[in-house]
This record gives sequence, structure tokens and C-alpha cells, in this order.
Amino acid sequence: MSTFAQITAVVAALTLTAAITAHLTGRRTAGRYRAALTAAAHAAHRDDLTGLGNRAGFHAALSAAAERSHPVAVIVINLDGTRTLVGRLGHRALDQLLVLTAGHLAHVASAVGGAVFRMRRDEFAVVLDNVADAPGHAGRLVAAVAEPTDLRLTRHRITVTVTACAGVAVFTPYEDPDQRRALGRADRAMRAAKTIGRGHTAVFDPVTMRGHDRPAAPDAGTGTR
Repeated sequence: MSTFAQITAVVAALTLTAAITAHLTGRRTAGRYRAALTAAAHAAHRDDLTGLGNRAGFHAALSAAAERSHPVAVIVINLDGTRTLVGRLGHRALDQLLVLTAGHLAHVASAVGGAVFRMRRDEFAVVLDNVADAPGHAGRLVAAVAEPTDLRLTRHRITVTVTACAGVAVFTPYEDPDQRRALGRADRAMRAAKTIGRGHTAVFDPVTMRGHDRPAAPDAGTGTR
């Protein structure tokens, strides 16, 4: 083979190698970009503290139910007395309690195919496909919150017991597409349960619970009650 032919062969090989490298690099870059987009979308629907879905994730779950034309039950759970707990033990203790409570709620809800979301400081929401037994599930979720919980503060461990109230409402997306009403009605029922006392649940009743068409209040940050 002549010198010219050898040079030509080397140049061709280098060109082919560069093309393959560029192609593979492009694929890796595109793959990383798609992975980054997926991670960002996932993070946008997650609560930083508990790892549960957040308010955006909750509405995404209701949108998915609307696409299936499937009625769901919405349960709003609000912890009792968290302001007192913060005053006694501090915000760090409340954060620990919220993380552990999130785990308890997720365990109970997942057993029946439900999903849990953190809506605000001390409030959670659950979306369930099982509409018929939603009040029973709400009671089990409230009971899970009331289990004694160990918190670690500096070198000390302290056991605390808190209660919660829950409100239940059924959302039928193909009859009423306004998701705010689903949350607002469950929130209204939860507030009615609060008036009865700690650890209670209530089911939304359009006859007795006036103001049911008001959307739930937006996330107010601490929101402890």
C-alpha cells in the first residue's frame, strides 16, 4: 500500500472514530437531559421534608382520576395541637414528627392502594379509589397518627402522642371537574370534625356543611392548629 493510501486509510479511520464518538456522546447527553427532566418533574411533585407527594402531586393524582373517569375519595388529615408541641419541644421536634407521621400514613394508605400527600405544615391528604369504605380508612389513618412516636432531641429520646382529625369527601371528576371543590369539601369536613374534638373524623354533608363550594385555603406555611 502506498504512503498516500495509508494516509487516506488513517484519515478515514479517524473520521469514522470521531463520528462514532460524537454519536455516542450525543446519545449520552440526550439521555442525561431526559433523565434530568424526569428528575425535575418528579421533584416538583415531592415534598422536601417527608418525601411524600406535595400539593402539585395531589392535583396530578386527581387529574389522573379524571382521565380514568373514576370516582375517588379525598381525605384531609390535620394534626391536633402542633402549635403546643412546637412551643414545648421546638420546630425540629415537629419536623421529626411530621416525617414519622408521613411514614405511618403512607403505610396504612398503601395497603389499600391509596396515595398520601403533604398539603401544608401539619396537614396531609389521601386519595383513595375505594370510595365505599373511605370513612373506615379515614378512621384507620387517624388511629395511625395516634400511635406513640419516639423523637430524638439532642441526646435524649422522648415519646409523644398526638391526635388528628380527618374529613372525607367523594370526588366524581366526570360530574364536577373542579378539583378545588374536592379538596375544599374534605377540608370543610375536617373542620367539622375539629369542632367535635380531637381524634374525630367527619364525612362531607352538603346539607349541613354550608360554604362547601369554597375552595380550600392555599398553603399558608406553618398552618398549625
